[in-house]
Amino acid sequence: MSATPDLKVALVALNAPGHQSLALGYVRAYAEQAPRLAGRVGFMTLDLDSDMDPWWVAYRILRLEPDVLGMSVKCWNAQHIYQVCSIVKRTSPGIHIVLGGPEVSPMAEQILETHPYVDTIVRGEGEETFAELLGAMLHGGRLWYVDGVTTRRDDGVVSAPARPLIADLDSIPSPYASGLLGAHGDLTYIETYRGCPRSCAYCYEGKGYDRIRYFSQERVAAEIEAIAGSGRARSLSFIDPVFNLTRERLEWLGDVLEPWARQGVRLHTIEVDIERIGTEEAALLRRAGVVSVETGPQTVSATTLERCNRRFDRERFSAGVEACKQAGIAVECDLIVGLPGDTADDLAAGLDYLLSLDPGKVQLSSLNVLPGTPLWERAEEYGIVCNPEPPHEVMCTATMGFTELRRAEAFGATVAAHYGARSPSGR
Repeated sequence: MSATPDLKVALVALNAPGHQSLALGYVRAYAEQAPRLAGRVGFMTLDLDSDMDPWWVAYRILRLEPDVLGMSVKCWNAQHIYQVCSIVKRTSPGIHIVLGGPEVSPMAEQILETHPYVDTIVRGEGEETFAELLGAMLHGGRLWYVDGVTTRRDDGVVSAPARPLIADLDSIPSPYASGLLGAHGDLTYIETYRGCPRSCAYCYEGKGYDRIRYFSQERVAAEIEAIAGSGRARSLSFIDPVFNLTRERLEWLGDVLEPWARQGVRLHTIEVDIERIGTEEAALLRRAGVVSVETGPQTVSATTLERCNRRFDRERFSAGVEACKQAGIAVECDLIVGLPGDTADDLAAGLDYLLSLDPGKVQLSSLNVLPGTPLWERAEEYGIVCNPEPPHEVMCTATMGFTELRRAEAFGATVAAHYGARSPSGR
């Protein structure tokens, strides 16, 4: 940070314990190379744990004496972030608070109307928008003219037009190559593309993306080398929605990662399309250093699958799990409690099926009805009642009442715990 910046910006993340924010790394890296901001904006980043007391988080922020506070909001950290922002604004009203992320982006105007301590929301991809927003602050521009921004004006809350997606992802400087981020503890995040080949109704991955956009192979290889070559990386986690997006891409990633795998760098809990994994694909995953994967099916009910716009081929799913097991790769199979149309019998059938595969780990999680997703928009049609406050847990559905859902959660957690404890692989 320069000695006397005109604008001091604090970027603060409340992460899952032990992790760091790749999103804020991108935002800062992009803003630092923006010509309009050069030499005039100083940046500070705090990566904190989401279980940290909000008052202590506010203390850490206020000690930095920022002019602007930026935070990325997800359903699971939203309540903590709102508490922090309220404390910061009440004690230092001159700080301009900017929020972004999937929790606030789809309902930006509503958030500003109900959270008076928030000043501005960045909608969608944040890199270009946040940099331009800071430029407007520096040069006395009207913030509501910045595409992708929802902010306050004397006559109320106003939204600028949506900003187009970033066409060239390589235009975002790598936070690893620049040194803003480095190998982090037991797990370091890598992203190789944006978008998703699926359009599951309960998920915001890929929403608003009309196509998949890739970071270049050269960029990805350089990031892997910067992280793995540091000597501090023990494991990597690709946050791509589907790691085995294509066979060709899987082979290329295997080529890039194999040298580091030989040195002990491992890949943990990557998301895969298990139905597209056979013996050869599992061998490629193992070659890349993959030790564990995560997959669905989320539900085995045909009615629910149709409502969630999700496919499931029982035979191919079973074959994919077996191929991974034979390659020595741990498999976590997930079910979601509370999907529209699912009954207690459907959940029991799903558990029976997954336990018959003996994958190593079975996980049941309750549905979070996420803003901006089709299930959020069609909740009333499907008879879904959820908590309007984040993390938006399902309360009841047309086919399962409140107590029935809670019993299913408790039963599923007990089964998963006992199965994990007795798994012969020790997973």
